[in-house]
Amino acid sequence: MLTLIKKLYRTRLLTLAGLFHLLAAVMTTEINLMAMLRLAAKLHPHRLAVVDHQERLSYPQLWQQAESLAIALQRDYGICRRQHVAIACRNHAAAIKAIFAVSRLGAHILLINPEMSADQILALAERLRFDFYIYDAPLTPGLEDSALCQHSLPAYHPNAPSINQLAASPYASKKPLKKVKTGNIVVMTGGTTGQPKPASRKPSLFTFLPPFVALLCQIHLDRYRTVYVATPIYHGFGLAALLMGVILGAEMYITQRFEAETSGALIANHQIEAVTLVPLMLQRLLKHDPESLSSLQRILSGGAALSPSLARQTLDQLGPKLFNLYGTSEAGFCIMATPQLLSRKPASIGQPIRGVHAKIVEDTDRAVTVGTIGRLCILSAWSTHQKHWIETGDRAYQDRDGDIVLCGRVDEMIVSGGENVYPIELETVLMQHPDIEAAAVFGIPDPDFGQRLKAVVARKPHTLLDQAKLCSWLKPRIARYQMPALIEFRHELPYTSLGKLDKKSLRG
Repeated sequence: MLTLIKKLYRTRLLTLAGLFHLLAAVMTTEINLMAMLRLAAKLHPHRLAVVDHQERLSYPQLWQQAESLAIALQRDYGICRRQHVAIACRNHAAAIKAIFAVSRLGAHILLINPEMSADQILALAERLRFDFYIYDAPLTPGLEDSALCQHSLPAYHPNAPSINQLAASPYASKKPLKKVKTGNIVVMTGGTTGQPKPASRKPSLFTFLPPFVALLCQIHLDRYRTVYVATPIYHGFGLAALLMGVILGAEMYITQRFEAETSGALIANHQIEAVTLVPLMLQRLLKHDPESLSSLQRILSGGAALSPSLARQTLDQLGPKLFNLYGTSEAGFCIMATPQLLSRKPASIGQPIRGVHAKIVEDTDRAVTVGTIGRLCILSAWSTHQKHWIETGDRAYQDRDGDIVLCGRVDEMIVSGGENVYPIELETVLMQHPDIEAAAVFGIPDPDFGQRLKAVVARKPHTLLDQAKLCSWLKPRIARYQMPALIEFRHELPYTSLGKLDKKSLRG
């Protein structure tokens, strides 16, 4: 408790000024994201908040522009409490302004993957009943003739009205906005195995305190000023990183696209101290130029499974700076592995943070014994269903120390010749081969065994690995029922825009 108090005091949140400005923010706006931004602007008036491809905004500038945008959206477009406002944008300042402005109006925020096609967006708009749509114009051609276009604004536009233009305008009215209760924030599940589904939660100072405390006390993020948010803000992990940065008054760098060369240079040139990313981004940064990452003190990996081989490589090359954050769209951030744990157990995702209950159950929903594989379930105050256990969709087991190890998705397990076979186990072994860049394993029908495993492998450049050599290498390392019936070699594997292996496209 003393450590937490010291950290809250260091961030100025637990000072007379911090408490005064917090009370003033809540009294002025109610509890919403804008109250958080207003507090940061008052506590850190001279700090940079966001740096992107074309803007450098201080906290007061970001707050004032978000307020101007909220006034304009209400006055000119009629956006108000309980409406559904979809935001389909990559990482840039206009998207961040829109998130805070819409929250200030009490509307529900729906964060949509901007990489979806126009047809997918229109189907989602009908299903979720969008009242207004904010988007990156170049990404979704084909919306111009739709009804949705009549209730929309682009993030940027050289001539027509846009989010960035409205935000940069001075206050359009001297009449202050009324206090409103916050709306929900809805993020979409990845949709790699089916149609994306909404996961909705209402922002609350109290329910989000435990994950904030975990990040503060176990990762010590209060010690670091500069953060690169590489993860997409429309995803839960990226949004959490943005909000955490605002609470701490961090200087946040964002890029519309992740490219290893550009991102590595950004980290090196600005001596960035902390980064949030998915494992694929980390893998590509290490492959491109690990020396460009020397300024990093904290590497927060999440959003997809971290392979043991990548965890070892990161710790070996960069030192004890890697944290593996596990969560889902429905459960939120709930389990964490520290560098110390990853150095001993690189396959582990760690233990639940304070305020989270985890259990592993069998098909009858009865808890399994230590070391037995079952379905991982989470209960916490900040999940989408606070009073009910949430099934993560992952299979896992818990060892004698209480550390949890993932064994793949529930729907990926196959039965081959009467044996339960988990593709992730073969993937983990394949990734230990020095000539393999990436690997994906899944089940295929087999007339004799019911199902067998198929491996799709991306070789490292200038290697001569073939099926015979790989099977020979695998034989002493895996059980007979884990040996893939088919191995396909590719130059690279497909990934979703969130950095997850797209097994759906591999299956065809």
